[in-house]
Amino acid sequence: MNGDQRRLWLWILALVLVGLACGCAGLATGGLVGYLIGRGAGGVSSTPAPASATPWLGVVVAHETDGARILQVVPNSPADKAGLRPGDRIVALDGEPVNADHPLPDSIRRHRPGDTVRLTIIREGTEQTVSVTLGRAP
Repeated sequence: MNGDQRRLWLWILALVLVGLACGCAGLATGGLVGYLIGRGAGGVSSTPAPASATPWLGVVVAHETDGARILQVVPNSPADKAGLRPGDRIVALDGEPVNADHPLPDSIRRHRPGDTVRLTIIREGTEQTVSVTLGRAP
């Protein structure tokens, strides 16, 4: 292997390592939090609840210092039926703050499917309260 080939492989290796580091950082900061909501990952107990007993809201969110911004609402999910939209920022669930220090999945997992929760959201600068009946995780 000559010097040019070695440099090429080093660049490829460096790019792969940077990609892995960015992927791990994204996961650690909540990049997949919406997918994990209600799936028992990183939750209150070390043993996830069976899927049939796991509450589900049906949103993909990005946690911020001042709430969880909705990036996507799953069609026909409890969130969709309650009228939540991408861009809404969830700042509280049943009066308890939702933010980077108090993630939405942790708050959701304290409930059961069929429970109705009150979400405090900010939509276009206006605070609103929305009631949502949690579903079962798919």
